[in-house]
Amino acid sequence: MPKDIWCWQRVVPLRTKLSFTLWIATSSVILAEESTGFLVRMEYGTTQWQAWITAPHLWNLAALPPSTLDWRIEALCPAETTVLQPINVTIATIPAWEVLVCIDRSAAASLSPFALRRVVEALGSTLRPADRLVLVQYRYRAEALHTFLGPQTDPSVTDTLTILPPAGIAAPLHILQGALEYCRNSPSLRQRALVLVTEASGEASFLVGPGEVIQSAQQLAIPISVVQIGTLNDRSFWRTIATQTGGIYIWVDTADPNTLGRYLTWFTRGLQTHYALSFPAPRGCARPRLQFRADQWKRAVEHWLGDSLLPLVNSLSTVCLFEAGDTTVTPEYESVLNDLAHWLRAHPRATAELIGHSGQSEGLQERLTLALRRAQAVRRRLLQLGVAPHQLRLRSEGSQRPIFYFEQTPEQQRLNRRVELRWLHPEQLPHELLAGTVVSEDRALYAVKLWASRGYAAYFEPIVHRGGPAYRIKLWGFATADQAERARRHIWQRYRTLLRRW
Repeated sequence: MPKDIWCWQRVVPLRTKLSFTLWIATSSVILAEESTGFLVRMEYGTTQWQAWITAPHLWNLAALPPSTLDWRIEALCPAETTVLQPINVTIATIPAWEVLVCIDRSAAASLSPFALRRVVEALGSTLRPADRLVLVQYRYRAEALHTFLGPQTDPSVTDTLTILPPAGIAAPLHILQGALEYCRNSPSLRQRALVLVTEASGEASFLVGPGEVIQSAQQLAIPISVVQIGTLNDRSFWRTIATQTGGIYIWVDTADPNTLGRYLTWFTRGLQTHYALSFPAPRGCARPRLQFRADQWKRAVEHWLGDSLLPLVNSLSTVCLFEAGDTTVTPEYESVLNDLAHWLRAHPRATAELIGHSGQSEGLQERLTLALRRAQAVRRRLLQLGVAPHQLRLRSEGSQRPIFYFEQTPEQQRLNRRVELRWLHPEQLPHELLAGTVVSEDRALYAVKLWASRGYAAYFEPIVHRGGPAYRIKLWGFATADQAERARRHIWQRYRTLLRRW
């Protein structure tokens, strides 16, 4: 990864003076209440697991409860429900934290400057004298950083905080890996945690893979929690990253500052003081749903371990956005294309596919051509930067695979007008099989697992089918056309499922 992926034009230390916390939740996501708890971290050992669960009655250190609650932990698996015991419970207080909160300010960002300042105000109100908050605003790179030290109050600090306007594309995996490298190279006596707030549906992290991020977080014992905003994003991807690093995944459908502020304040409070529950690791179930029940609470605290990552070689990265009817590559994407060209020049055997897209609002007869011309424009710029022609392939999707099916805002229209990058590895070039189309992400995940159980590598991609959202299932990994054809015939003979070459 280029060294300047994680770079700051300036670092501004601020001492926060934050006066109140936003407590009104309007999202469909159920957040913690007085009558229940909130999970903030998981630790997965070989034989023992540990959960950190917080609640408001733990936050007054001068009046901590004299005893722990009575707990019951269940692992819900498809075949059975298992009670996990014995449970060892303590009330733990961590004296000092450094929390790095990375907030998306790409073109997909919908939080206004006023709303984001209120979120920071709510979060800063939780800081103790020894705590440190690092606020990162990112697009393709980390472009603004502010540090906050609690707990004094001065409302003018957040009122004058510079908030970046939405622009460009986001590379959240780059940002996470850069933050982890910062933690590796700058040891601290404070414990650390990462929080990613992402709204980007198509992200530009083509130089860093999720496996690299997960491995770095596990080595440093730094949990990554993810707050994902939006209705069309791939939830299983970010849920897996959070789960495998010991963090928590939260999805909200809209960027409501009250909900976001409330979640982040509970999360920070929970890192500071929580019930630490140690219990036996579940057996015989790869990804159970855990339920933590306390007799004094009305609702159980739930944690779903989620799905494994889909094949990484088929992931798509947005590298450029376009104005309506235009194919011009504007200067704001130069840093993205320079990094891509640098990597391709250093790896002359690597091959990438550039996939052009058009918007639903563009002319129906022009969409395929316009999408192809956008891919060609990106290719021309990469060739000017020294990339070999044989390393680049082109494809046009027209408007068949939008990020936003219903373009309700100018920002959504622009995010659909894009060029994406897909790495083409030798073992998959260039042959795939189309295994059908389904109407929900859950069914797509099930189809991928089904084909994996039959011994085939599969992935899915969102498309528009018959005027509505759908998911296209593909099998990949066929080195030759003959190999793909033999697989197609074998699948028909054995499973009576007719696939077609792609």
